[in-house]
Amino acid sequence: MMPPRRLLICLITFLVAFSLSAKSANNNKAQAEKELKILKAAISDIQKELQANLKEQSEAQQKIQTIDRALAQATTELRQTRDKLSSAQQKLNQLKVEQQQKITLREKQRKQLAAQLKSAYISGKQEYVKLILNQEDPTKVSRMLEYFRYLNQARIDDIEELQETLKQLKTIEQEIQTTLVSLSELEKNQKEQQANQVKLKEQQKVALQQLKNSYSNQNSRLSKLKRDEQELGKVIQSIEKTLRQFAPKQSLTGLGKYKNKLQRPAQGSLLSRYGSNKLGNRLKWNGVLIGAKEGDMVHAIHHGQVVFSDWLRGYGLLVIVDHGQGYLSLYGQNQTLMKSPGDWVEAGEPVATSGGSGGSGETGLYFEIRYKGKPQNPMAWIK
Repeated sequence: MMPPRRLLICLITFLVAFSLSAKSANNNKAQAEKELKILKAAISDIQKELQANLKEQSEAQQKIQTIDRALAQATTELRQTRDKLSSAQQKLNQLKVEQQQKITLREKQRKQLAAQLKSAYISGKQEYVKLILNQEDPTKVSRMLEYFRYLNQARIDDIEELQETLKQLKTIEQEIQTTLVSLSELEKNQKEQQANQVKLKEQQKVALQQLKNSYSNQNSRLSKLKRDEQELGKVIQSIEKTLRQFAPKQSLTGLGKYKNKLQRPAQGSLLSRYGSNKLGNRLKWNGVLIGAKEGDMVHAIHHGQVVFSDWLRGYGLLVIVDHGQGYLSLYGQNQTLMKSPGDWVEAGEPVATSGGSGGSGETGLYFEIRYKGKPQNPMAWIK
């Protein structure tokens, strides 16, 4: 056994070390929160600058942005309503199961109590009469009276249990009625939201056609695509500068060790490959277009921090995730966004739902990987 003096020294040493460790952890947490606040403010400045650049866009592009945002909001609300409907329906089903169980229990308790009352009525008075007329010894009389008291208490307990069951059954029936009213209201909301979504999708098609009509020839279309790429390049440069200055000192190790190891961000065939011709042979794809279905979940390919989540000309609703060491992954032309700047995500975590925002004209996910600002072949990281 350790001597008391040595044990005391060890205990004091442990407490001091624990105190220092806790203090260090609190300092690190406070520093991380401070850096995250600065990072969010810097990203917010980038988004404000983009919003200021909105005036430079054509009327058709501005209209697409407005409709894309409205459609994203409507789709998000519709998804939330459907989730609530599913939850309410599950609750209703469970309440109905509980209701049936209570009804079965009620009938069982009623039969059991009826049998007891009938038995007590038939035999109870005769037994009391026998006790009095036969003048049996006091000990036996005492035992019999205790027996009758026990039976009487048992009947009282059964009555109380039946009353509790009836009370619970009434509560369940009230909950069922409340849930049915809620379901009816949610179904009404869903129909209205679906109609609004359909209306916005039609407006999106019209706006897209107007955008196409605004290009007088291939050169004007090419000029627009180049401007879009330059805009994205500026955003990435601003993000990288911000990350170098303000990014929280977290253990982001980049993507260098994960080539051919990561899961696809979305399911679907490749509609456009990295480096292939875009607009004839006058431009190249900096990423890939995955033919994901509208509304499919878009997943982060690796652990990281969201550093951009907003609409960007040519790329629609865009999410950019920082993976550290100069690596960024980009998920564009989404239908809805599910993360905000500053959010931490794990590999496989949903960050958006796929769509056709940004005036692309095709439904799917636009996916890029950049290293120190330069586009990489994203499929080199996918299994």
